[in-house]
Amino acid sequence: MSRRFLTCFFLLGFFLTAVFSGIVWIVDPWYHYHEPILGLPLCLRDGRYQNTGIAEYADYDTLLLGTSVTANMHTSDMDRMLGGKSLKLIVQGGYFADFYGPLDVALTTHDVKAVFWGTDSNCLRRRDADNPWKEPSYLFDENPINDVSYLLNKDMFFWDLTAVLERAWTGDFQDEQTGGYTWGENEEWGKSTALSVYGSMEKPEWMSVPADAFLPAATENLRNILQRVDDNPDVTFTFYLAPYSILFWHQTIQSGELDATLMMHRMVLEELTSRTNTRVFYFMDDTELITNLDNYCDHVHYSPEVCEQLLGKLIYGEPVAETEIGPRIDRFRAFLVEYDYDAIWES
Repeated sequence: MSRRFLTCFFLLGFFLTAVFSGIVWIVDPWYHYHEPILGLPLCLRDGRYQNTGIAEYADYDTLLLGTSVTANMHTSDMDRMLGGKSLKLIVQGGYFADFYGPLDVALTTHDVKAVFWGTDSNCLRRRDADNPWKEPSYLFDENPINDVSYLLNKDMFFWDLTAVLERAWTGDFQDEQTGGYTWGENEEWGKSTALSVYGSMEKPEWMSVPADAFLPAATENLRNILQRVDDNPDVTFTFYLAPYSILFWHQTIQSGELDATLMMHRMVLEELTSRTNTRVFYFMDDTELITNLDNYCDHVHYSPEVCEQLLGKLIYGEPVAETEIGPRIDRFRAFLVEYDYDAIWES
């Protein structure tokens, strides 16, 4: 094999590598180096990989954090109601630890005025130590050398990068209006769908869970959340517990977790309302909403229309007062215990 051939071979390999990595740097689908440039559309699909980068480089003064039940809220609606510029950070099925990094970056690099945070009931009972996702250090450290794992990432190149280019080609700039991560546009919403999905789920055996079973995990999560609240007294934090449907509560009662869940809610509401820079909303006990299964596609996820309604309440509504928490939880428990669950299927 001639020296000339080897030289050409390696030069070609170097050239192709430079082109490959250069395209990744320009498109930057995980926003590791910059926000969208050259007219490329915003394309937010995987919060665990994209949130930290977009939190550093995007222009905003308000944050919206949450899981899939928050994803269908639109930043354009927030901007219209608040008059500022908002950024949505979503992690589908996330643990609270998935949000701390992007939130800390946002609070450090931007003059954030307000944070709206969906503190889901299912998330509150999860321990961060049980999070199966292992973050790729090359995206979140200050070492430029290991960026090769990003610049030459085959899976990212043929998935996320091509998605950005496809949107640019078709003129799809939807994420500029919605803030990304939306998934409800083509979903089928309604009672029959919700019951069908719920009926296919594996049901727990009738059992009993200690009333304080979820407090340790919730306490740990609250400690981390409130640390950020206390460290940023000039930022208004608005928290809300999402309105899971009556099917969720049927499942909760069947699994013997009703008292444990409501005790956790009481403790969380009391802690979150104890700060002067917090506003707290408890949508779980909106009985008119949660019993109307036409709002849902399964036992927890509600429609984009409901998302818009909740967003209006978060911005314009009256938050929970600390003195009403106990009586409100007690009334809700009585409603849940007395509810005619059999009627859901009979009709």
